[in-house]
Amino acid sequence: MLKHLKWSWALTVITLIAGLFAYFQILPDTKLPIHWNINGEVDDTAPTHIALFLIPALQILLLSFFSTIKFIEPRRKNIEKSIPAIRAMVTGIVTLLLLVQIIIISESFELHIVGAKLLFISLGVLLIIIGNYMTKVRSGFFIGIRTPWTLSSDYVWKKTHRIGGRLLMIEGVIISIAPFFLKPEQIATLFLSTMIPITLFKVIYSWVIWRNENKESGNGYS
Repeated sequence: MLKHLKWSWALTVITLIAGLFAYFQILPDTKLPIHWNINGEVDDTAPTHIALFLIPALQILLLSFFSTIKFIEPRRKNIEKSIPAIRAMVTGIVTLLLLVQIIIISESFELHIVGAKLLFISLGVLLIIIGNYMTKVRSGFFIGIRTPWTLSSDYVWKKTHRIGGRLLMIEGVIISIAPFFLKPEQIATLFLSTMIPITLFKVIYSWVIWRNENKESGNGYS
């Protein structure tokens, strides 16, 4: 998997270099913003070394996991078949984290070059990418919609990921256009109020499909 994530590793190096550059421009004992509330106001800060290197550390952990996942995934062949989807989704996540790093650095220098609007638009695009590639993810214990029912049946896995992917893409479109009409705090509320029902629906849907499959096969589940 390592060679398939080379672009994600390249983005991680850029994120780290940006952090190093900013680190040597800021006093070590300075507190930098690392979290904003739904109103876009800073509600948490951290020492320079944490604020500037937390995001690269998260990227490295994420990429290390996906670079070695084939060694811990029981369904290794399915991981190999899912490589294009994994590559696209991981690259999207790493890119979003790079954007967060840019926000932290720009806010530290009071440049304000990247706002909440662009962050939400990027989040929406990421959801669209993940939703689009969900149907291409094969059954496994570490990636995808993992319920007892999707893991027990490839049919249930495919059906659940097909509907789950479409719902996630719809969610992504909504979040992408929301910044043009809503305030940041309203978008955050919209995101949570739609994502939670979608998640619950996918779990229930997987059970319903599994139940119907077993009925049709005559296993006696009712």
